[in-house]
Amino acid sequence: MAKTGIFGGAFDPLHNSHIEMALKALETGLDKVVFVPSGIPPHKSCNVSFEDRIEMLRRVISDYPRFDICTLEYDLGGVNYAKDVLPRLKEIYGDIVYIIGGDSLIDLDKWKEPEQVIAAAPLLVFPRADREEEFSRALVFWREKGADITVAEYMPAAVSSTCIRYLINMDKTDGIPEKATEYINERGLYKKFADKAQKLKKEVLPATYDHIARTCECALRLNFECRLGLDNDKVFLSAMLHDCAKLRSRQPHDTSEVPEDCIGSEVEHQFLGAVIAKKEYGIEDSEILSAIRSHCTGKPDMTTLEKLVFCADMLEDARSYNGVEELRKLIRENFEDGFRACLKRSYDYLLEKNCYIYPLTQEAVDYYNKISE
Repeated sequence: MAKTGIFGGAFDPLHNSHIEMALKALETGLDKVVFVPSGIPPHKSCNVSFEDRIEMLRRVISDYPRFDICTLEYDLGGVNYAKDVLPRLKEIYGDIVYIIGGDSLIDLDKWKEPEQVIAAAPLLVFPRADREEEFSRALVFWREKGADITVAEYMPAAVSSTCIRYLINMDKTDGIPEKATEYINERGLYKKFADKAQKLKKEVLPATYDHIARTCECALRLNFECRLGLDNDKVFLSAMLHDCAKLRSRQPHDTSEVPEDCIGSEVEHQFLGAVIAKKEYGIEDSEILSAIRSHCTGKPDMTTLEKLVFCADMLEDARSYNGVEELRKLIRENFEDGFRACLKRSYDYLLEKNCYIYPLTQEAVDYYNKISE
């Protein structure tokens, strides 16, 4: 009997890991994979219309004869739950397998009546490398509940749809299928801050722009993985503009709003950056401006957003200094401990290289050492 893989999700937007997972699912013996885009997802809101999401899907899967689309969730209207949709899909396709990611298995207990989900169809689960312990516990738990679970041998890269959506503003679309990218550009989707990003691209060096994009991705990931609960727009704008004055600080400019003791130093661009972000990029939010203003030096009693941008600047994927992997691991385990370790690493580096230590940095180190005692 033909077996059909059911692959549900918002697909907001469709990205390469979705396609890779579907292709790997076919290798487990499925005859085809049917993408079932959600109409109104129960646990989150979509950023573009169902029509836009379905058109991205249609364009991309036209290259894959064993992929198909089912609009059942949208056709039903309202909010639909897997426990209700899977039995209907079983009526349509017969023998089905429900394809989910490791995160979904970990969070399955939060779904509506999950026991009905595992009773409706066997699961094909793609694990996550960065949540192995949680995944193993969930696997044991649901199997003991009677779930028929196959763990895929393929482990997809950890991809954040949130990061993808924000980085589209910066023309960073490597994780998205080409035909989806073309449609996104045609329709101007996900480009809430594209005007600011395009201005920035003209103002800084290409290498700086790439670093900024990686910092944005790191900050957004940490916000999610460390469960910080910060507004993603604020996280993105703070990270995107943190180095907006990197080149400008090396050219003649108005220093009237920049502290005199930092002019000409390596940290001048953080203060000038806050001025430029406000005057030229229209940023009025004091939390964003403060995060830009302290991303190099740190300061006493930092907010979570300030700490996040400070750390993301140090931990973005291209950083390769000795000890960076340990810092990345630590901050995901405990954000506050990771931040303090990043601050210490930055301070120790300045001491080691006999660099100028700006007073705010010394004050930050003294402050956090004192409250640790």
